[in-house]
Amino acid sequence: MMWGLEGSGSASRPQRDQALSLAEMFLTMGEGGESFADSRLPLPDRIAGYIRHQIIHDLMKPGEPIRERAIAEQLKVSRTPMRDALKILSVEGLVDLIPNRGAVVVDNSLDDITDMLSVYCELDVLGGEAACRKGSETDFLKIERYQEIMEEAAAEQNRLKYFHANQAFHLAIIAASRNRTLIEIHSNLSLRLHRVRYLSILAQQKWLSRADEHHALIKALRARDTVQMAALQRAHFAVAWRLVDDWSRSAGQPAGKR
Repeated sequence: MMWGLEGSGSASRPQRDQALSLAEMFLTMGEGGESFADSRLPLPDRIAGYIRHQIIHDLMKPGEPIRERAIAEQLKVSRTPMRDALKILSVEGLVDLIPNRGAVVVDNSLDDITDMLSVYCELDVLGGEAACRKGSETDFLKIERYQEIMEEAAAEQNRLKYFHANQAFHLAIIAASRNRTLIEIHSNLSLRLHRVRYLSILAQQKWLSRADEHHALIKALRARDTVQMAALQRAHFAVAWRLVDDWSRSAGQPAGKR
């Protein structure tokens, strides 16, 4: 990576909140996904949240057309906010808008996924180093709280809750980096990679065995040890690579075409 963290400027509270909001979104995603009834959000965002949940939890498959009319009728909304919602999802890289065909779920190749995961891992390392330098006690407490939720999920044998808490844990570290550019790119890749990571962890039998790694990450954060943090994160994501690779071999073509 040729650009560094310090040169990008510190993230403002809204930009830090982008990563934290995404963390909370993942954390609260049960089988039903985000609540469409959350009137605090603009209508297109609520519709986008509903469709996003369907996509990243593999309820809408890669290459599948978005049935705009059926969803609009189901949610009792007009086609205008529906189209605005699809534009949001297109910007996020979850939907392709095809002239004369409408919207379809993005069908990433295995090469696409590999490229995105490579960048995502490097951003996580950069974000972890920056969080060591810039993270506050409030940031660290939030990260620790997500770890506690992961442990609660492990005790409950709740794989879905565990996965979402794990996503929130890593996003909270990125938020603590206070790097605007990194937060924006990482948040987007988190959404685009969520489906394949979700399916890969659901296919694993040893999904509870990584708590010690997270405790070590927290220890490095609190010690503000950037070298140790980077080494731990690279080792941590080496396991993530193996999870995706193992699952891709068993699933054939994980995100559609290779």
